[in-house]
Amino acid sequence: MRTLKLTTLLIFTFFSFSKINAQTTPNDSIKLNYTKIYSLALDGNPKSALPLLEIDPNKKIADKDLKFKTNFENRFKFAEDKSDFLETRKSKIDPLLKIYRDYWRFSFLNKEKKTDTLILKNVSNFLKTNFPSAKNLTLNEDSINVYQKKYIASLGYHTTGFGKTGGLYDLLVWKTEKDTIYKVTYDGKETPIKIYFMDDFVTLGWSEYATLGRYYPAGWATKEALFCVKKAYDLKSENFRVSYIGHEGRHFADYKLFPKLKGVGSADLEYRGKLTEVSLYSQEGLLKRLQFFINTGNYDSDNGHSIAAYCVIRDLSRVLFGNDFEKDINKWKAIPASKINEAAAKLLAENTKALEKIPNVEKFIK
Repeated sequence: MRTLKLTTLLIFTFFSFSKINAQTTPNDSIKLNYTKIYSLALDGNPKSALPLLEIDPNKKIADKDLKFKTNFENRFKFAEDKSDFLETRKSKIDPLLKIYRDYWRFSFLNKEKKTDTLILKNVSNFLKTNFPSAKNLTLNEDSINVYQKKYIASLGYHTTGFGKTGGLYDLLVWKTEKDTIYKVTYDGKETPIKIYFMDDFVTLGWSEYATLGRYYPAGWATKEALFCVKKAYDLKSENFRVSYIGHEGRHFADYKLFPKLKGVGSADLEYRGKLTEVSLYSQEGLLKRLQFFINTGNYDSDNGHSIAAYCVIRDLSRVLFGNDFEKDINKWKAIPASKINEAAAKLLAENTKALEKIPNVEKFIK
């Protein structure tokens, strides 16, 4: 059993994305704008990143950049996916993963079209055809969730079930998991929380697909336990203590405090989880996380993570700089980490008080 102490009430967000830093190629004639490319991809819009890969063929480009350009274009530029996505993750769920792969890709490249009905029908038909127990499945999310879980379990895997992350139905499937108990202190109380450490993933969902594996869900919370993608964290690091335990712990608590807040990955839950992170990080980790929020924040997104990242930077900017969205990380560097921590903790406390005044609150952030 492990004991972790946090000075701030923990409230969880559904996903903490791994691998925060963008790639750079300092000595090349051509430098791909990885920050922008990944930001668009994480917002479910890799199609808009394709023009950023158009380069002058007469100029020099590093081998790793050319490889990335080729792989990204193979995945999203042509009529069909020409990448090795399916070939590199062969498993017993290949036919089901292909359905999700095609749905994710179509959704990315046809943002104006509604695709919910498509994935519900395709997964439902697949289960009825390939899983005898699903012959009585009805065409709705709850029924598909039950039978998809049973189907995947029958093949020896674990899964999150049938549900959305950031506006798209997701598919996360892994082979092995091991649980342990962490004692987490928040709001003056010590609470034991079970954490499942997961390994041997077949798929980490649409964000992994959209970013060529660069970013993926690193963990999430349910009402009963936390789930952690083992390869995403050094368990002795501040990143694990704050971006995982702090963030997901916030969700774990919020599921009880505000049970009607809309779903996992919602903007409200993510806003609270991200503020918790900002309230806990030391200087170096704090600046990296703020830069990530600046890069990925988008108020007009369909993705709750992007909306929340924008709102965190917006609200902190108003308090600390007197403007609506401070993008210059050098200005953030000029402020002591403790002052930013305190501002985030105050915003979180204010948000908590506001939510407590609204019975059965479902949505609050604006």
